Amino acid sequence: MASRLPLYINMDETSLAYNYGRGKGFMVSKRALPSGKTHRKEALSSSDAKARISFLGFVTHDPAVQPQLPQILIGNERRFTKKLLKELAAHTPPGYYLWREKSSWNTHALMRKAICILAKHLKDYVATHQLILVLDVAGCHLHHTICSLAKQKGILLLYIPGKLTWLLQPADTHVFCRLKRRLRQLWLDLAVRSASGEVSHAEWLAEVFKLVKKLFNGIPWRSAFESNGLLDNSTIGTRILTELGWAQPNMLPSSIPSAEQLKVILPQRSKMAHATMFSWAMPKAKAKAKPKAKAGFPADKPLPSGPISSGTRAKKKSLVID
Repeated sequence: MASRLPLYINMDETSLAYNYGRGKGFMVSKRALPSGKTHRKEALSSSDAKARISFLGFVTHDPAVQPQLPQILIGNERRFTKKLLKELAAHTPPGYYLWREKSSWNTHALMRKAICILAKHLKDYVATHQLILVLDVAGCHLHHTICSLAKQKGILLLYIPGKLTWLLQPADTHVFCRLKRRLRQLWLDLAVRSASGEVSHAEWLAEVFKLVKKLFNGIPWRSAFESNGLLDNSTIGTRILTELGWAQPNMLPSSIPSAEQLKVILPQRSKMAHATMFSWAMPKAKAKAKPKAKAGFPADKPLPSGPISSGTRAKKKSLVID
């Protein structure tokens, strides 16, 4: 394991709107209007105005690996209708997933499903890299089954301390802000170009896929991981040093956090056990030696068949009792 290169993957959820209309200051110039139109009326239902889906975004510091990572959208049954998913089948890039669930929120079960998909996508890197999945301490990420599954798949879990994702998590500090800004502009461009002023759900989600693929694969995220201190303490950005009150990066211990330190990292109500979270670093318990078979009939051989004398019957009885 020591010879394998560390491969950090940050996964985080963010909410995506079905539309980005009704914003203050939304103006359309006459030159941007379709031919024959003198004004633009925004067609937007109250249902669509409140609609949200969850995006599970995966980013890594290795640009060669980034295109191999999965990207997942979660929508409830009302938003992701069977008809809509059928329409989008031909527009969904390989490695991109639409999950139709009871709720648009991530859960323990969906998190386990996401880990299995991640392991499948990166199976060719397991022999040469140690996969390290960076997560925040959201409740859906903290469960003993998630830790055991990650260990089974050869993935180490690295948790960002609570209330510090805005400072330390690449998805929050570098990725999602760019994504949201570009999504808003994309939606407005589509609405302006539409003859009716509407953007269909199928068209919108197909364009979201294109934008995510272009943004996530087109930008090298290594500097985000470096400045956030994930790759090397010496590369920590000045913003983090200022927030921590450090004049320069400090050398941190390589040992795992203690049980008391873990309480500071996790939410107060978390029931995650120290031994569960760091089971991969714990020494394996020695297997108990099997007891030796007693003298007499071997344990793997049946007793003789046929008539049994009183003496033999007594021996058999004593063997059963023992």
